[in-house]
Amino acid sequence: MAQTIGERIALLRKERHITQTELAEYLVLVPQTISKWEVGNGTPDVALLPRIADFFGISVDELFGRSSLEHAKDLVLKYSVLRDENSFQEALGCLHLQLRTIDAELESGMGDRERLERDRVELQGLEMHLLLQQSWEAAGRALKIAEELADRTGDIRFRLQRLQLHMELGDNRGMLGECERKFAEAPGIDTLRIYFEALLILGRYEDILKIREEDPEAMALMTPPAGQNMAVWMQCARAAAGTGNVRAAEEYADLLLKYGGRQEKYEALWTLARLYKEKGMREKCEGLKEQLAGLTPQENENPYVTARNRQRIERL
Repeated sequence: MAQTIGERIALLRKERHITQTELAEYLVLVPQTISKWEVGNGTPDVALLPRIADFFGISVDELFGRSSLEHAKDLVLKYSVLRDENSFQEALGCLHLQLRTIDAELESGMGDRERLERDRVELQGLEMHLLLQQSWEAAGRALKIAEELADRTGDIRFRLQRLQLHMELGDNRGMLGECERKFAEAPGIDTLRIYFEALLILGRYEDILKIREEDPEAMALMTPPAGQNMAVWMQCARAAAGTGNVRAAEEYADLLLKYGGRQEKYEALWTLARLYKEKGMREKCEGLKEQLAGLTPQENENPYVTARNRQRIERL
């Protein structure tokens, strides 16, 4: 049962060996007023609360028995309601301050270690929840933009981003059904590519390979292999690698190396190299590194991308 403000004052006063008369003199009141508060026959005026807290050397929150952890929880809840940047920064700042305080106390050996560790886990959980909320909020805003751009421009990039954001936000079944329906209604490279992307996100690799081999519309769109359908062939290569079928992945990589541009060739070799690594085929993986290095962007394109790709290859 929560303490009343009067009970809290009585507890603090006794812990510090302070008399009702001493507290009353500080507040310019009579001792009987303090006594009434402590037995529940009244409460302090709001204007007195900061002075009472200062007298005991605590915050107003602590005066009401509200812990720093509860304060952090309330700030996270405040952001959940307001969803504004100020509330987010306020909550995140409070969490980081409390975590630093706990780390300092743990390092110095002060306080109850078990309680501090428990509070630390609770605070980290609150931080994770806060960041996830912001991620979902940002994803929702990005989705609105993607929806508008996909409708207005019809650009495949925005249509793919729209799909990815919808599925990131949990609409897996709805989006897969939509992609399948749109491909059936209007078979084309773009609708097939979006359909395959939905299946890739869901890890339904076998379905992609089955469609490629058995669906007449898909087969027609992918024949002959050429520049306009290379992105779909690349999705098939990723699906083959996803199934762990090394031979199939190698066959798709060979096709992409023959018909694809530099980007498709790089992605095909990268996908195959990662599969070799997963399968413990170190010699084959090492054998692709030189080819991959030769396909990275030239220095006059984007130095950052070049450096990043080289690092990725070195970590294979």
